[in-house]
Amino acid sequence: MSQMPGPFDELEKEAERLEKQSKEEFAKRNFVAAISFLEEAQELYEKLGFQGKIRMINQRIAQVKNLVKYETKDSDVITKGETEFQKRMDKALKEKEAFSEKKLSEQKVVPPEMKKKLEQVVMMLEKAEKEEKLGKYSRVKGRYEHILEIYKAIPKDLINFSNEIYEIEKKLTTLSSKE
Repeated sequence: MSQMPGPFDELEKEAERLEKQSKEEFAKRNFVAAISFLEEAQELYEKLGFQGKIRMINQRIAQVKNLVKYETKDSDVITKGETEFQKRMDKALKEKEAFSEKKLSEQKVVPPEMKKKLEQVVMMLEKAEKEEKLGKYSRVKGRYEHILEIYKAIPKDLINFSNEIYEIEKKLTTLSSKE
């Protein structure tokens, strides 16, 4: 029995597509675009709650930014030693990335019923944001409280939603002051 793909699967595919585009831009040495694609992918992974992917993308963004600083600072004269060093760094980064990918694939699989709840969370967050713009604070507050319940019901060893819980609690505090 195959499941129909949900919005959760589509978000993940889109994030992976953005990562791939980032790698293509990086290969073309278009670092600004590479970082931009990584940041977009990171936002999608945040919606999905993929903490491992988020950390990996943060590291990749930092590496690209460091490379940009390195290239702009030393673009005038690049010696043979610096080129060799860069090759070693690239190799180390590729090995680290391969290790990170392997670790991610070893992470526990999200059960279908939990995946369904997380898809609901994504939709509820979108509705809450729209309703907040319309000033429907009591409905927004109710949605955020329900989202908190779902996040807190998920075991931390499966997916850690500590950051999301903190953000939602912060929003609830802000909403309480608006009512």
